[in-house]
Amino acid sequence: MSRVVATILRSLIGKLPVGWVLAGRGGVLDALLEALAQPFADAEDEAEELMREIDPRTAVRLLPDFERVLGPDPCGRDLGNRTLAQRQRQAHQRWTARGGQSIPYFTTFAAMLGVTIQINEFWPSKAGYMRAGMRLVPNGEQFTWRVRLTLTGQWWFRAGQNQAGDRLGGFTLSDIECELRRLKPAHTQIVFSYNGA
Repeated sequence: MSRVVATILRSLIGKLPVGWVLAGRGGVLDALLEALAQPFADAEDEAEELMREIDPRTAVRLLPDFERVLGPDPCGRDLGNRTLAQRQRQAHQRWTARGGQSIPYFTTFAAMLGVTIQINEFWPSKAGYMRAGMRLVPNGEQFTWRVRLTLTGQWWFRAGQNQAGDRLGGFTLSDIECELRRLKPAHTQIVFSYNGA
């Protein structure tokens, strides 16, 4: 008998009326109460499991329901084969997204997707603020953001592994590009710069 069942059984026995008729333990009544304690223990286990299912980061059985309620991913990330952890992270990110227009919001948003980014803004050059060697930035560039991120998924042609006709190399672009383009302020333009490209 598990500890939970034993605790529930003690609780059920404690709720019996006081008297000499029900004072004996180990009989048919205890066997009957033990049989009743098992479904209660199962219900408590299910309730505890359900507590883990209310958060998309830990949900397994309810994860398809989260994905159904959220609908198709606007960037199409839900079309490929993804691991359970990737599905949980994406569902949590979409479920808790609040929106924002600031650089800290976008860097935090990318970090929730598992990508480290750095955003640079460009401000037009003004007389009196410029020093020798500084680059001139034309007016209008203040609406351009440069997003720096690390290139992942690089591969190169290898003798003995690849065949004639295969590409000499390549890389996989980050999924964050679509998300940032979708969420950026309407008046801005984003340019992506991959480190290691």
